[in-house]
Amino acid sequence: MDGSSADFALYTGGGRIIHQLTSRNYELWPSKSYQKLLSRFTNSIIKSKNPETVISPNVNVGDCWCFNGTKGQIAIKLSRSIVLTHVTYQHISREVSIDPILSAPYEFELWEEKNSLGIFKNDFKFFLGSYQYDINGSPTQTFTLPDSIAKSNKRISAIMMRVKSNHENPPFTCLYRLQVHGVMPQ
Repeated sequence: MDGSSADFALYTGGGRIIHQLTSRNYELWPSKSYQKLLSRFTNSIIKSKNPETVISPNVNVGDCWCFNGTKGQIAIKLSRSIVLTHVTYQHISREVSIDPILSAPYEFELWEEKNSLGIFKNDFKFFLGSYQYDINGSPTQTFTLPDSIAKSNKRISAIMMRVKSNHENPPFTCLYRLQVHGVMPQ
């Protein structure tokens, strides 16, 4: 599967970011105090786009959400409960990037929201696996969940992507697009 199946995280399809469980946006402030003061008036602080960018279809250079450091997370309420089968992560390619794409996620985990009664509790306790994004591979990479999860017929209404590391860019990590795929429960 290549990310061409239905995306249940898509913002225009009803997917939503769970902001209280998502890392803060990256901001770069000047180092000197007089520059910081001036920045407040000139709005010259470098700020990331909002996390909704990750669940939107544009994957153009700079159309990404960044968080501080190499570890962070994004939580997404899916448009409907599904049996999760795979996710697709898409980053820009080396060919179109001005800088090396070292801010791309490297190791990440997927977690599912505990949802035994269909009540959303913001309680991400079910581990869905560890994955690695290869910056030398295709910009669009699909990660299939283990069969024990994909064939369990368990409904999932929210997912969290926990980035454990990036490709060695200490100041920040950028996420371009995460798609969540599955089937409607029977």
